[in-house]
Amino acid sequence: MISVVLLSPSLVAAAPDPRAAEALARSLGSLVRATMEGVVRDAALIGPACDDLAAVADYAGCAHVEAATLNEGWARALSETRGDVVFALEGGYAPQTGFIEEASDLLLEGANFSGALLRRAPYNLATRFAPGLARPVGVLAQRGAVRTAQARDLNALVRHARPSRTLNVRAIRMV
Repeated sequence: MISVVLLSPSLVAAAPDPRAAEALARSLGSLVRATMEGVVRDAALIGPACDDLAAVADYAGCAHVEAATLNEGWARALSETRGDVVFALEGGYAPQTGFIEEASDLLLEGANFSGALLRRAPYNLATRFAPGLARPVGVLAQRGAVRTAQARDLNALVRHARPSRTLNVRAIRMV
C-alpha cells in the first residue's frame, strides 16, 4: 500500500502561501477514492507553522509535520507513515482519473518497483507538444530509496529517488 506525503506549496515559495491549507485539502480530497479502494494506506502533511495545517490534518485523519523546509520534515513524515511505497505530492495538484489503476499495477511489482514520476498535465503549447517538459509534481518510490533523502524541494527528491518511469496519468492544478 502507498503512504502519501503531501508537501505544502509554502515549502518552495519565497513567501508563505495563504491558500496552502486549501491546496492540501483539495489534494487530499482527490485521493479519497484511492483510500477507499485500498491503494492509499495513510498520509502525512508537511508544512510550516504559518500554514495552519493542523486542522486539515486532524479533519482528514492524517499526520502533520511542522517544518520550515522539506529537508527538515521529510524524515519525520516518513516515520509517521507505514506504507512500503511513498507518494510525495506537491499540494494543490490532483492525479487525474486512472491514477488508482496505474498505482495498483505498480504495487503488484513489489520489490521490483523502482519508482515512477507524476508530471503536471499539459498547460501550455510546449508541454502539449512535448509532455516530458511538464514539471514533476509527484513521485512514487520505495520507502528505502527515499528514506535518507536530503531534499530541499520536490525536484531534489525526484533526483534522489531516480524513478525509472513516468506515469501515463498526469496531475491537474487544483488551486
